Amino acid sequence: MGKDVQPQRWADRLTADSFRQLQPTPVFGSPFHPMPIACHRPHALISRRQWTGFDGLFFDESTPGAAWIREHAFVCLPLLNETTTFVAHGEFHPHLAIRGLETSPLGADFSINGRKITGFDSLRPGPLSVRFTIDYSKLRSKPLLHVRLRGVGLTNFLAWLARVAAPSRFAGKLQRFRQQNKNRQFRLTRIETANGLVVFDFSNQHTAFSSDFARHHGRLGLNVAGFLTGDLGIGESARCMVRAADTVQLPVALVDLDKFHCKSRRGDLTYSARLQHDNPHAVNIIHLDPPASACIDRHHPSLRRHKYNIAYWAWELPDFPQGWLKNCDYFDEIWCPSDFTRDSMAGKTPLAVYTMPHAISFPRPGEPSSTLRARLGLPADKFLFLLIYDLNSYSQRKNPGAVIGAFRASGLAGRGAALVIKTHGTAGNETALAALRVAIAGLPEATLLTETLSRTDIYALEAACDCLVSLHRSEGFGLVVAECMLLGKPVIATDWSATAEFLNETNGCPVRACPVTLGQNHGPYAKGQTWTEPDVAHAAWWMQKLAGDAALCTRLGDAAQATIEQKFSPAKIGARYRQRLETIACW
Repeated sequence: MGKDVQPQRWADRLTADSFRQLQPTPVFGSPFHPMPIACHRPHALISRRQWTGFDGLFFDESTPGAAWIREHAFVCLPLLNETTTFVAHGEFHPHLAIRGLETSPLGADFSINGRKITGFDSLRPGPLSVRFTIDYSKLRSKPLLHVRLRGVGLTNFLAWLARVAAPSRFAGKLQRFRQQNKNRQFRLTRIETANGLVVFDFSNQHTAFSSDFARHHGRLGLNVAGFLTGDLGIGESARCMVRAADTVQLPVALVDLDKFHCKSRRGDLTYSARLQHDNPHAVNIIHLDPPASACIDRHHPSLRRHKYNIAYWAWELPDFPQGWLKNCDYFDEIWCPSDFTRDSMAGKTPLAVYTMPHAISFPRPGEPSSTLRARLGLPADKFLFLLIYDLNSYSQRKNPGAVIGAFRASGLAGRGAALVIKTHGTAGNETALAALRVAIAGLPEATLLTETLSRTDIYALEAACDCLVSLHRSEGFGLVVAECMLLGKPVIATDWSATAEFLNETNGCPVRACPVTLGQNHGPYAKGQTWTEPDVAHAAWWMQKLAGDAALCTRLGDAAQATIEQKFSPAKIGARYRQRLETIACW
């Protein structure tokens, strides 16, 4: 509970508004209270469970197949996709030990989200069933079944009094009320659908909620929030997720974070017709850099509210910055694109971190290479090495100088090979662009492209060239590397960080690299962190081998394509999403 929220009495809590706010925690006998939504920074390590659970139900050995109620019990029912009729089953068995005050009538009221379904003034011995229908199309909050016992106020008070007065002689005659035998006469046994599918089975104390029911009937879906029209890596990250969800037919709502400033052009219209402002599903997956997460509530104040919030974060170095840990407060768990990134976060963050790689799939350009080269203004008869990077991703990490140096060292310039450098994000990065122009000055057969291309033209450029070269100092995934591999291109890449998880000597050209410690800050990459320095001579050797061996290019390209299709297909990645959402739905 937040420091600004004080515990409330039961009578104060049971209002229509509090029913909409209740967030049950399936811990037996725990306090049950509305979960506060922080006005500013959310409180860390507060679990915001959204789906199923119960509170106020208790178990004993005398009737192991059911649960009894002290006064109030709550069962949070799963979110489903269609109108559903449920049946709550219970039973009343007179307790042999009751006497005196405990023999007065015992009643019960049943309600859903504060609306009374039915009530019983005096329960009779035998089974009891309560049928109710939930129209999920009209339901904004999760359905909460509330069972309240009537006629137990006095005996509950005496049970409390016996506990607090236990040391005194006066309390001796009250001790029998502590057993609450009157309450134990009525028990809930199970909740099922009208056609007999068990939702809760209270004979199984620790796993009462049916995980099979959740997997097959729960309302699974996700809200993907991000720069869905942005021409940048984190925008493509969100679009990759939509592809995977669509492939496995997971319902997905696309929420563009249009209130955030984006340095790159918002020109990708792939999913523009599907963008919306509301986020109807129970799970948000928010694609943002960790530092920007602190501004979510300011720019999109209703986005996180009453949702299970997942951060999709990428990070490129082995050590996640300590100063960013506070931004975990806005989320319930973290997804990331690689094991390398997961390892950098998992040992430091208070949240669970899961690897959910990008889904790599797109329509292959149908035109022949010669046509693509003519359209893009590339040399028609050269072996083309390609370097692609975003200046906003920091030249020091992307390391274009190493690629230029390797091409010079290869001696291939003017001997049937050429280097194509595609970069964008020039606004605000004029110094880095000028340094790039100086680096290629005097280099024959070098083409520099600086305009922002559509995704279709990026794929065309990748398809038109013969080999991608990425001598990065570190990567959190390596989208361009994976894209070119899918196109069947051999890739020369630094053998370190995330790209090493899917590129090796059987399907590409890994370049030796030595770890180095940063001696100064480069944007978020701080002095004292570690990245690598790729071996330029080794990269040049790979260039020479590929330029002179068409069969090697074909063999590596075919293996590269098979790797990406096997590891990162939308169907495979989407299945990982579904499995995780099913697990969350069982909580």
